[in-house]
Amino acid sequence: MTKCLSFHAEYRCRHSGACCRAGWTIPFDHGERETIQTLRLGRGSLTAEGHAARSADGTCTFFDGESRLCAIHHAAGQAALPLSCRMFPRIVLHDARGTFISLSHFCPTAASLLFDHGTSWPLVGIVDAPRALTDVGPLDGLDARDAWPPLLRPGVMMDLESYGAWERLGIELLTRDGIAPHVGLDTLAAATTRIASWRPGGATPLLQVVGDAFGRLAPPASIMDAHEPAVKRWLAARLFGNWIAYQADGLEAIVRYLRGCLGVFAAELARDGNPLEAIRRSDLQIVHKA
Repeated sequence: MTKCLSFHAEYRCRHSGACCRAGWTIPFDHGERETIQTLRLGRGSLTAEGHAARSADGTCTFFDGESRLCAIHHAAGQAALPLSCRMFPRIVLHDARGTFISLSHFCPTAASLLFDHGTSWPLVGIVDAPRALTDVGPLDGLDARDAWPPLLRPGVMMDLESYGAWERLGIELLTRDGIAPHVGLDTLAAATTRIASWRPGGATPLLQVVGDAFGRLAPPASIMDAHEPAVKRWLAARLFGNWIAYQADGLEAIVRYLRGCLGVFAAELARDGNPLEAIRRSDLQIVHKA
């Protein structure tokens, strides 16, 4: 079972070349280096360490700026790419529930999916991931299939059904019409605090407590800026398939992470007033550099 968010299901690579020009290190394993030698490409080279060589401005030397295509991809298809290129912009979590694919919106194509429908959008949900997201070879990511479930709070584990309900209801809350991003986060924090106070051995199962906590909430309607529905979908994407669930000490740590995401976005938006580029720069920092 591989899942994604409904608006990410539309993702198709448009060869913007942003990943090829990002200036980051692109390693090749032994088999990938042999593939490059076999292809005898007309452009691009590897360093002595087995990384893609870069031009002076940081662009990967396998990238053709005129055609906006990678020479490896053009010659032999996506399967011939090194792992980091095949996976981008996918962010993958494997756990005992299945596989979850979110996207880095540093990719301009992924970022545009947040804005494509303007201020109105069908209900955001978790859906089966299409082949365009999954058919890239083995899905590399955080493998938590044999890990303990996420923590409710320090020292107390959740069951995966209850965690999945919290994640799903949190996504619904963050993307609900008429609620500004910071209001949605405040409301999620209030629900999470109530849920985190649950004690094992009581009469009410945790799953019911999760549903009740969200069911009692009535966040106030807000006047939103035109870009804020896209910001809400971005926050939902940072919540979905979240690695922090397995790396931190409870649900409230995930909420703090989301607040941090929104803070980074606000700082980036203040630079130039461009919300799409602010989201791209935010994910560059949060997903790739943090």
